[in-house]
Amino acid sequence: MLVTILSSYDIACQWLINFWTRILTMPEHLKPTISPNNLKAKIPKFHFDAHGKKNHAQYSFAFTQGAGRIDGEGIERLWATLKGAAAQTTEMGPGAWRDTLDDFCGWSNWRKMVAIG
Repeated sequence: MLVTILSSYDIACQWLINFWTRILTMPEHLKPTISPNNLKAKIPKFHFDAHGKKNHAQYSFAFTQGAGRIDGEGIERLWATLKGAAAQTTEMGPGAWRDTLDDFCGWSNWRKMVAIG
């Protein structure tokens, strides 16, 4: 089965340059099994102005087959909400940490739904 992974990162154009070289230095069990042709890094739309027009199409979700109409900024919308969880989750174990972050995200979604009406 052919799988393509789209990664959204504000400095994707820099991050991907030496990515596969850095992968060679990683332990075998951490190396991705996907080929370089099937990993595409894209820049969220809000960050494009900082990068100028160079390689715009190459890193744009808008010109990427299978990306749909995504803007790539979704994860950043939760930062303000999740920042409040940072102090609470610092010393938690992995299970409690995930549950707490899930609660924060659920609360954020509930607030959006209530605000729609």
